[in-house]
Order: sequence, then C-alpha cells, then structure tokens
Amino acid sequence: MASRLCLLLLILCGPNVAQCGLRVYNVYARGIRPDPGNNNGDGYVRMSCGRVSTTTHVVFNTPNPKWHEELHYYGASPGNRLELRVYDKDVIFDDLLGICATNIRRGTRQNTCRLSKGGYLYFTYTLS
Repeated sequence: MASRLCLLLLILCGPNVAQCGLRVYNVYARGIRPDPGNNNGDGYVRMSCGRVSTTTHVVFNTPNPKWHEELHYYGASPGNRLELRVYDKDVIFDDLLGICATNIRRGTRQNTCRLSKGGYLYFTYTLS
C-alpha cells in the first residue's frame, strides 16, 4: 500500500520536477527621466514572470532609485519571459518610463536595459 502511494505521488509531482526557482533582486535605476513637470522621479517597478508579478514600493524624488524588494517564482523554467516595467508615480496617471524584458536562463545573470524615456535599469536574477 505504501509503495502505491509513493508511486502515485511521483506521478502527480512528475511534471513539476522541471520547474525551477527564480529570484529577481538588486533592482535599481540610474538617470530616469520622468515627465517635464517633475525634475526627479518617483519611481517604482512592476516585475512579472509567468502568472506571478509584484510591484515595488515607490522611491520618491530621485533619478537614481534603488528598490529592495525581490520577486520569487517557483514555477519558472528556462526560456520564460521576465519583464520589468519602470513607472513614475503621478497623481492621476503613472508614466511608463520603459520596459526591460529577457528570456531567463539557468544561473545568475546581471542585466542592464536602456529605458525608452531615458536612463538605465539594472537587475540580477538567479534561476536554479
């Protein structure tokens, strides 16, 4: 009976064996340029991979924000799309400053992306 239970667990868990853990961290920007009415940005990042996403806190009044949040996703696989969207927080509508996207690979990778409205986004991810 116990061997049948173990076999059933192996069958049910089998498809998840190929999935990995993804960690996105050390996220920061340099030289972001918000709308002309605001000299410094109030930046935040929306990070997503697959069906999982998270939004960082807003770092106020700086063109060089650093976010200390991390994205953890345990259903990631090599080749999945990781997307980071940088926004400037405003009273009515938040401005999209740029999108950084990559197809993830195993190991630890450092990425740099030029943002469409100016400045750069830096981040590190580890896919184990």
